[in-house]
Amino acid sequence: FPVDGNMVHGHKNHPLTLSLFSLMRHSIFSLAMSSAVQCEAILYYVPARGRAEVLRVAMAEAGVAWRDETPDMKNETERKDFFAKCRGLGGNATTNIPLLYFEGKYLTQTPAALLYIARKYGMYPADDFSAAYNVDRLLCHAADLRTANYKPMALMGGTPEDLKAYKGSDNRKLSLHLHLSNFENLLGTRDYFADDGKFCVADLSIYDALDVSNRQIPHVLEKYPRLKDFHLRIEGRPGIAEWLASDQRAKLWAFPSLEGEKIPAW
Repeated sequence: FPVDGNMVHGHKNHPLTLSLFSLMRHSIFSLAMSSAVQCEAILYYVPARGRAEVLRVAMAEAGVAWRDETPDMKNETERKDFFAKCRGLGGNATTNIPLLYFEGKYLTQTPAALLYIARKYGMYPADDFSAAYNVDRLLCHAADLRTANYKPMALMGGTPEDLKAYKGSDNRKLSLHLHLSNFENLLGTRDYFADDGKFCVADLSIYDALDVSNRQIPHVLEKYPRLKDFHLRIEGRPGIAEWLASDQRAKLWAFPSLEGEKIPAW
């Protein structure tokens, strides 16, 4: 929901009926339009989904109100000032965005910021090292798929050979088919990926990586019905569904199909 060109988004997942949820949602969003409502978080990133999207999805799931702060990427001065500001706030000489301001802290490195949210809102196992290992392992699998997704992108310097490897089944690091087959095996017949079948932060990271794959090779999840159902299951969670349908998300650039990929004119 745009406020001065930015986004304020918040909700609370509620187990009651959809109609009651819709009524609550309307009230919450009406309040969010008021300048009196303070956002719990600020997400600094370029006007794209990219590496920040998994943080947005996690905050939507957790019911955290946030706004996106982005530069005009076509304005060179504004763009440079924005990145300089993020370097100052994040304190890193290298990577500072996505940068999340949350609970009075500036959080850098997306995986670490994601785990911060997950631990705070009960999406990560507490006091169970075996369960925590399983979630960490699943997060690593998602990171592997994300790396494979990025490798063939022209925007990231991908080559025709990278795209061929991504579409093929020989390269164990880059083959989309092998990654998706592995995820189908890991999911099995459960609704969610953790060994106990309960929702956790790994599901959000895996969902985000699968979503990119499904845009880059349109409808590729049709070949993996359990993953397709999982993808839809995540999108059906109330807070996430609300974010996916929002006007603000629609404004964010997303990685396109790899066939006919166009680099944004930034």
